[in-house]
Amino acid sequence: MSRLTFAATLLLAVSSSSVAQQASFSANDTGPVSDAIFETKDAAVATAGLVPLAQSQLPKGQREVRIWYSGFGNPQYLVIIRQNGTKISGRLMLWWDQYYESDPASADVRVDNFVRKGYDCGPISKRDSHFGEDRWVSSICEAKLKGTPDWKAFLSEVEAHALPQAGAVAPVEDQSGDENWGITVERRSGAIYGVSHYHTALTLAAPEPGRGPKLQDMVGDLAAAAKREPVVAQH
Repeated sequence: MSRLTFAATLLLAVSSSSVAQQASFSANDTGPVSDAIFETKDAAVATAGLVPLAQSQLPKGQREVRIWYSGFGNPQYLVIIRQNGTKISGRLMLWWDQYYESDPASADVRVDNFVRKGYDCGPISKRDSHFGEDRWVSSICEAKLKGTPDWKAFLSEVEAHALPQAGAVAPVEDQSGDENWGITVERRSGAIYGVSHYHTALTLAAPEPGRGPKLQDMVGDLAAAAKREPVVAQH
């Protein structure tokens, strides 16, 4: 079983119904990240019609931050914040991967149904994705948020925690798949690109002190603002 397939098995094995479950991770800043973290993330942005931030260029005076929050549950979250001068905007994307052996039509659709039922989001875009021996359908949609998020405060918190990595990314020898869990923050300002990853581990206690817990809470609150109101039975 490949590393990504093992990760997908874990995702399907754990309930995807709780944002609080994802917020119970401890966080530690691990500095440089490996390219393995972006295998499925790059597929997700391609499915959304975007370009990986590491490969993009922004005009002078503009910047973009992407916050990837991945835990043992689906959907995963991608927060995109853009700044052009004094104008700051943002959006939340919900994304997930559906692995298959030979035919993309056989990919599991339970998360599709869960997202449609539990979240208010736009059309779901899908793309057949391959990496090595792994085969999966990348799925993504844009959440429709209730209210108007304070994107400026969100960006300030990101800047307070993220550590830009201007140099080459150091390889990670551990290929167990756990490098896919946690918060990965990408930052692009003009031609300057940086990335930080906050390693997470499932715990029964409160999150450990360090970088990331407040970002986890902020992303969780944002995702909660996209959830559909429960339908109350009429008698």
